[in-house]
Amino acid sequence: MNKKKLSINQIILLFSLYTTQYLGLAFFSVALIGILRQENMPLEQLGLIYMLGLFWVFRFLWAPFIDKIKFKNIGHYKGWIIIFQSLMVVVLIAISMFDVATQLSKIIFLSLFFAFFASSQNIALDALVYKSTFKSQRSLALSIKTSSGLIGMVLGGGVGLIIYSYTNWQYTILLISFVTSLSLIQLFFYKEPQIKEKIMGENKIDFRQYIEFWRGKKRKMWLVLLLIYPASIASAYGMTTPILVDLGWSLDKIGYIVNIIGYGFGIIASFCATWFIKYFGKKNSLVIAAIGQSIGALLLLVLFYDSSDYVVMFVVGFIFVFYTPSAVIMSTLMMNQASKKSPAAQFAIQHSFFMFAGIFFTSISLTLSGIFGYSNVIIICSLIGGFAALLSLKIENITKKEVQNTDDRATIISPST
Repeated sequence: MNKKKLSINQIILLFSLYTTQYLGLAFFSVALIGILRQENMPLEQLGLIYMLGLFWVFRFLWAPFIDKIKFKNIGHYKGWIIIFQSLMVVVLIAISMFDVATQLSKIIFLSLFFAFFASSQNIALDALVYKSTFKSQRSLALSIKTSSGLIGMVLGGGVGLIIYSYTNWQYTILLISFVTSLSLIQLFFYKEPQIKEKIMGENKIDFRQYIEFWRGKKRKMWLVLLLIYPASIASAYGMTTPILVDLGWSLDKIGYIVNIIGYGFGIIASFCATWFIKYFGKKNSLVIAAIGQSIGALLLLVLFYDSSDYVVMFVVGFIFVFYTPSAVIMSTLMMNQASKKSPAAQFAIQHSFFMFAGIFFTSISLTLSGIFGYSNVIIICSLIGGFAALLSLKIENITKKEVQNTDDRATIISPST
């Protein structure tokens, strides 16, 4: 593997795997919601579908098994990715055989398996990125992860719904399964680096590491930052659609502005994130992104005075522009904190807290808005974002001397081609 940059083949593979990871999930959590709502399904029942995202929050529970169980001939994490990617395709094909109008319970039941397999593929893929890249390459790899996730959401949630409206359920799901299967072809041509046994993979399945990982004052400060950093951006994202609905916007117009324009800005920003981090440095980038998120939340207040198309586009675009760099930077820091002995588990536990915080603030901001009003909640969440920016100023001290096994990369026996 080139020490200076990822190869084109590796970039394409990561893009493909991370995109298909979210493709099916986006269809079930976004497009399926619209389809069922059109069939007049009650909102309280629709809310159960969002529970699919909880597999990403709790994926740290089975991550140690993926670290421990290896496939020597195929490749440790490559083997796991092939298994979970294949199971994703199989489940999608099975789902296509049922009718969405009359057999919904079976579809939702199978979608739970799909979410489990997709989140498990995420565990193995993140670990493969850790194993196969140097620290200097991780911001690029995680920029690909963020942008691919957004593209997967757009394709699965937006384009998938459009395809369904012109065709049918079976054709749409089979098309998604076909696109998901393409990553398997790419995987067969990828050779995973082999790591010396004494450095990686010999640890026992030990859940105590989840307690030991957070020992020390600095690690606790890192946990606090993980929990408060998503506050502003998650709240802003969660409140945008309800605010626009209350301002009289139609659902299709909101979908276009938020899911197409907004995600579009986010995708562009994610590709620029690597340059942003390289130019400003991790600490400055983290602080700037936190301040930008805080300002983005405050900009929602402008909508109550002017909700014209261009103003809404600017506000939504501003929110997404600062979301993606922050996601890349935080993911890079999480990966750098992980141990070589169990990268899947230690990255997963950090990212699980980060995702849980995002889900929590998205939910609680809406609940509190109904009690205290949008404006008050927006200001509070923006202030939390300001505190995150202040804490980010200490990020170098927080991560200093707390990381175990901080070598640039594990020893390679046979580099990937």
